[in-house]
Amino acid sequence: MIYPLFHDLPLVPTRSAMTELYNNSLDLFAVLDVLELGYDCSKGRRSKGILERCLDKGKKTIRVVVVKSWNHSLDSEVWVITHVGMTSKSKVRK
Repeated sequence: MIYPLFHDLPLVPTRSAMTELYNNSLDLFAVLDVLELGYDCSKGRRSKGILERCLDKGKKTIRVVVVKSWNHSLDSEVWVITHVGMTSKSKVRK
């Protein structure tokens, strides 16, 4: 399988992230777009090496969480996709 590269490291999804990608009709290249073009949207402090990025697409917001880790089958450091979520934008109340 060919993995897209983010900061010169491959993006590898977990099993649950693959399910979330499938349920939201997204692929690994959509995740790459969110990571490269999105903004930092972490609601709290994250550990070192964890990125949480969001990208607005129409009325939806795509949220991606990745963590830097070591992959033994690839024998290299990778970005592991741990969460991919899609939510609708909340309306601003007056």
